[in-house]
Amino acid sequence: MWIVYEFLLLVSFLFYLPKAFWRKRLPHRGWSMRLGRYPQAILTQLQHRPTIWIHAVSVGEVMAAQPLVAEFSAARPDHAVVVSTVTPAGFAAASRLLGQAAVIIYGPLDFHFIVRRAFVALQPQLVVLVESELWPVLIHHASQRNIPVVVVNGRISARAFRRYQWVRPLLRSMLHAVQVFLMQTEQDAARITAMGAPAERVRVVGSLKWDASVSMRPSVEKCAELASRLGIQSGEVMLVAGSTHRGEEDAVLDALHALRAQGLTARLILAPRHLERLAEVEALAARRGLAVQRASTIAAPLQRWDVALVDTIGTLPVYYGLATLVVIGGSLIPHGGQNPLEAASLGKPVVFGPFMHNFADIAQRLLEHGAAAQVRDRTELIELVRRLCEQPAQAQAMGQRAKHTVEQCGGVARQTIQLLQSYYAPGSSAIQSPR
Repeated sequence: MWIVYEFLLLVSFLFYLPKAFWRKRLPHRGWSMRLGRYPQAILTQLQHRPTIWIHAVSVGEVMAAQPLVAEFSAARPDHAVVVSTVTPAGFAAASRLLGQAAVIIYGPLDFHFIVRRAFVALQPQLVVLVESELWPVLIHHASQRNIPVVVVNGRISARAFRRYQWVRPLLRSMLHAVQVFLMQTEQDAARITAMGAPAERVRVVGSLKWDASVSMRPSVEKCAELASRLGIQSGEVMLVAGSTHRGEEDAVLDALHALRAQGLTARLILAPRHLERLAEVEALAARRGLAVQRASTIAAPLQRWDVALVDTIGTLPVYYGLATLVVIGGSLIPHGGQNPLEAASLGKPVVFGPFMHNFADIAQRLLEHGAAAQVRDRTELIELVRRLCEQPAQAQAMGQRAKHTVEQCGGVARQTIQLLQSYYAPGSSAIQSPR
């Protein structure tokens, strides 16, 4: 089994490698850490301290882990918390959000000799996997060393579930090596159980993203400073479209046109999900005769703009803070949607399209509380945006319901820590079976 797994992983890695070098995906230090070799400065920070290792593959998982790191640090101040990630964007986000509370590294490639080297260097007493990061070799080595492995904020998408069915017989031993699965929803719990996880080790606690959205709220002062730099005036309608994908920018540009056709003074802040698409989106707006600027370069009143493109990673929440209305990207095409909670937690009215299956439980909760609105297509989007912007009292009420809903659904991080503490004690060789 291990020979086949590592061979397939090696083939995938070799196919990825030229692309990674071409895009300069990782600095030299990053490649070194992916091979299980860590700078002396990192090793020095971990000396003589029990270590909790949290693995969060990219930006979304890092953001979900933020309140968990804070709770761990408060509950176990004598411990070192290590957060590993895989992507450069995830590493940058972890360094910015968690750098004061955790040691940030790139996670090891899932080969035996590399993972073995990482365990020797990090000496963790607990391994925490965020969402669906089930790495067989990493879990195997933790189990061999009697190091507890737990899954938090567990999520199994329909697509991943279908893929896992092909290798279900191989998953059983790996899943039995995990001591507890703290899942986001009942559906996630049912899927991980169907994959072979022992039912008595599976619990539903909700999503850490509710807590993360609150902890990431930008200050009023920071939002005001940005509004001043961008030259935003009181009374302007500010449409913000976050984490958009190809095929969605046209729709929000149409919505901007509709607002202006109604006589509203409106501008658009547009944040493509992938920054390599900035030039493409820039050209799309320019072809419509709109003045488009990259947000980081704007210094009002020197630059006039109709559309500002967010061109920096991790700054979207502060742009949401300027919004009259927020459109959630990834939801107007069959991508599955992006996280609506960052905007909702700021009290902003949120609109998304029909494809929110990546955040189905969160989207449904917001809709049930009248804290968001869902449209079926571009035509409905344009009409709803126009109506909400023409009726600011209605939009503001929706935003307040969104903020209240986020605050009411929080507390998952604290509950997660309490559950883990009931299983894990420093110096113990294993987590106790869930009671």
